Amino acid sequence: MSESNPAIGVERDPIGRFTTALNLKLSWFYGFAVLVTAYEVIMRYGLNQPTIWVHDMAIALCATAFIFAGGYAMVNDQHIRITSIYDNFSPRTRVMMDVLHAVLTLGFVVALSYAAAIQAWRSVMLMETSGRAWDVPIPAILKSMLLLGSLLMVVLSIDRLVRSIRRLARG
Repeated sequence: MSESNPAIGVERDPIGRFTTALNLKLSWFYGFAVLVTAYEVIMRYGLNQPTIWVHDMAIALCATAFIFAGGYAMVNDQHIRITSIYDNFSPRTRVMMDVLHAVLTLGFVVALSYAAAIQAWRSVMLMETSGRAWDVPIPAILKSMLLLGSLLMVVLSIDRLVRSIRRLARG
């Protein structure tokens, strides 16, 4: 990470540590999804006894981990950036670009959180289910997870914006 990077130090803050720890735990969901999918393959093709729950479970596990991965990428400054252009700017211009980036990111994740809140509320109130054979409320759970994941990104975006503004004020 370069000196002008607004994420420097985030991983040492409580919210950065929380986000990192959460994502390290959630990364296991991908492994569990592989295991339950392997179980389905064995049951379906080996024993001719397909399951009704594996598909929904694998989707829910992977989607949950994926939703929170955005916050992890923010903490580690791993979102896409065209560094060949960014690195050619002066340090002061890079800081101004970081402030603009933080403002735009914050605007996006606030809008995402608002939309996710509406969808999660409706889904939970209806106790929306998958509509498939297992028919569990996975849509309600995933829409609620999207709200939580986007709210985490709001907090991280505010932190990034504050850091960028402080760096801009220092000159």
